[in-house]
Amino acid sequence: MSNYPPPPPGMAGGAEEPVDVLGRPLAPWGERLGSFVIDELFVYVVAKLAVFALGLHHTFGARLLWLIIAIAYYAVLNGSESGQTFGKRVFSIAVRDADTGGAIGAGGAALRYIVVGMYRIVLFFAVFTALDGLWPLWDGRRQALHDKIAGSVVVRVTPTLS
Repeated sequence: MSNYPPPPPGMAGGAEEPVDVLGRPLAPWGERLGSFVIDELFVYVVAKLAVFALGLHHTFGARLLWLIIAIAYYAVLNGSESGQTFGKRVFSIAVRDADTGGAIGAGGAALRYIVVGMYRIVLFFAVFTALDGLWPLWDGRRQALHDKIAGSVVVRVTPTLS
């Protein structure tokens, strides 16, 4: 029997690294940033091709189409059982529900992205997006603002061979 108190919630066995409700370590900021860059490059290429194919160059329609493509990409992949976009697979991280540790579903994943993706329509939102992206650096649960709104966390996962 130990006289020491149990570790605080979110800490594994007194370790310094925060964990989710299932004990998985939360993803560090650098891995989150790396996965976001990969995902945004992918969305950029797909959106540019769609804008070109539809002849929507330099229009509001182009921005709106780009946002719709991005929402669909993040909703389908982050909302899936794996909770991983292509970028998250590269870094072996996944989006999970903060309360249950399970999938957040397409609706939660769409909300999670819409919160930060509005800069595609209104450039002023880029300020919020930058602040949101930096938030995990000082947050004890390593959550960005969009995670807090959607009730999600990003965790490290063991890569699968599939």
